[in-house]
Amino acid sequence: MKSIIKIATVTTISLSMLLSVVSINAQPIKTTAKYSTQQTVNLNGKKVNLPSVFKHRQEQFRGVWISTVFNLDLPSKKNMTQAEYKADYIKMLDNLENLNMNAVIFQVRPKADAFYKSDINPWSEYLTGTQGKSPSWDPMEWMISETHKRGMEFHAWFNPYRVTTGNESIDSLASNNWARKNPNMVMDYGNKLYLNPGEPAVIKHITDTVMEVVERYDVDAIHFDDYFYPSKGGASAESFYTEGEKSTFSKYGKGSVANWRRENVNTLIKDINSSIDKYNNINKKDVQFGISPFGIWGHIKNHPAGSIEGKGSNTPSSSTASYDNQFADTRKWVKQGWIDYISPQIYWSFDTAAAPYGNIADWWAETVKGTDVDLYIGHGSYKKADINGTDKNWKNSDEILNQLKFNSLYEEIDGSIFFRYKSMLQSSSNAPANNEFLTKLKSDYFNEKVKTKGQKGHVPTIEVPVAPDMTDKDQDTSINHLKPILVKPVTIKK
Repeated sequence: MKSIIKIATVTTISLSMLLSVVSINAQPIKTTAKYSTQQTVNLNGKKVNLPSVFKHRQEQFRGVWISTVFNLDLPSKKNMTQAEYKADYIKMLDNLENLNMNAVIFQVRPKADAFYKSDINPWSEYLTGTQGKSPSWDPMEWMISETHKRGMEFHAWFNPYRVTTGNESIDSLASNNWARKNPNMVMDYGNKLYLNPGEPAVIKHITDTVMEVVERYDVDAIHFDDYFYPSKGGASAESFYTEGEKSTFSKYGKGSVANWRRENVNTLIKDINSSIDKYNNINKKDVQFGISPFGIWGHIKNHPAGSIEGKGSNTPSSSTASYDNQFADTRKWVKQGWIDYISPQIYWSFDTAAAPYGNIADWWAETVKGTDVDLYIGHGSYKKADINGTDKNWKNSDEILNQLKFNSLYEEIDGSIFFRYKSMLQSSSNAPANNEFLTKLKSDYFNEKVKTKGQKGHVPTIEVPVAPDMTDKDQDTSINHLKPILVKPVTIKK
């Protein structure tokens, strides 16, 4: 049982709704349209004005993904010296600390390899240039220590199933790579290799991989990304990826192939959750397990209200969805409490027809409501940083800032993670709108340091004025999902 101090959040709801819900002297805050225009945000067919002030909590998750695959963020090149690597990571921490971030999500397993000393997986090629070749030191142990010195969390980011990212043959992998040693456990699909999620030995190997890190390193969390089964796209969900998968199904499956796949991934998530819980209980630790899935779970057309699996989001059925295309029932993981946090990758603008930001964020807020799972929204800052981007929404410096203000309408949204590190730099290599965004983020939004959530539950909010160029405008809305402010703390037992 956990005691939670809850102070809910001011929102842009109508005055009549406010008074009908809270019988106290509360005044609705002023609102503003997005981009300093009269254009409002669409939310499930309704017009919504954003708050004219951004409200952040005294405890709020602010993370950044650091990608190692293809040497995207760190290491900046293969075969860096230890001194070069350390200097780059220190500079990264300096930049993130300057932005008042409080968590690093570092990719330690980009493709069946390791950025740490492992008895199970080979050293990553992105470190030394050759998979399996030791760098002669342990980067992760040092990075964790340096990160914690800044009062920041270190989340170890794993890609569970991916073996290769291109045309590499299985024989090109390190001799101690588990996939090379167990080729019958590997699927070849789309010219890429994946561990076969339907094989019990694969589930055990991934669980052992995770627990090796949990038991040996002082990580704050284990973090999975959105790579589960390869996306089926328009192909039939019941067709097999490979003959090998068909053989696996004949041994272990029955009924619907799609449901069998989902249960395979469910089993992995459950096993890792129970293994981490057991470790925490024995060692009095608090290592968390979080997942950052594809932003859309499922569409309401395919999963209407009353569906056994749950109700989908108000998004076009032609768009990809994790439940149907990747066989990842991310909603179930939340409802069953198999994870500590979820960070859906909502890498779209408010105006993206195929995946409108507001509708999806609203759906996730509703999904985590009543659970102990924290919700951190994943923002596509890499799109704003793209100097060659053509989408006008990402050319506007306020797109993600408006997403942050929108998030503040929901007491269920506990923070944000930005993809990826290099997009969070003010640089001539990034689009001008991105540099403007970062200036505003630091000065008007993340303008003071806050801690990550030390316990489950909601915490007080603080109103922070935004840039003065915003034009305030009073406008009533009527979104029943949003919560008004409670001016007195309320203790809730959970």
